[in-house]
Amino acid sequence: MPPTGDENRIHSWHLFILRLRPEMLAIDRNDLVNHLKQAGIGTSVHFIPLHLHPYYRDRYGYRSGDFPHAEDAYTRCISLPIYPDMSKADVERVATSVKQLLQRSCRSTTVCAD
Repeated sequence: MPPTGDENRIHSWHLFILRLRPEMLAIDRNDLVNHLKQAGIGTSVHFIPLHLHPYYRDRYGYRSGDFPHAEDAYTRCISLPIYPDMSKADVERVATSVKQLLQRSCRSTTVCAD
């Protein structure tokens, strides 16, 4: 579901993040990213847990597994394209591509009906 805004404010959206539910999909985040790339849609991962960054890992000895909730969120998130010159047609193409890919990759048609 897209974010909603306050009618009295103008928001400067700078990221549009999808939070995946891997348990519902037959593909993982990397597969999703690769399929979208093949469709000409670039994605990014903007959230990397702090403890996995080299400085914190090397300086404080943090390891993978130290903060499982942060790591779980990391494996579920991708950022879709969003930029000022993005046309309605671009938005529709991205949305349609993501929706079709997720529907094809859904483990259960009852769960992923829409």
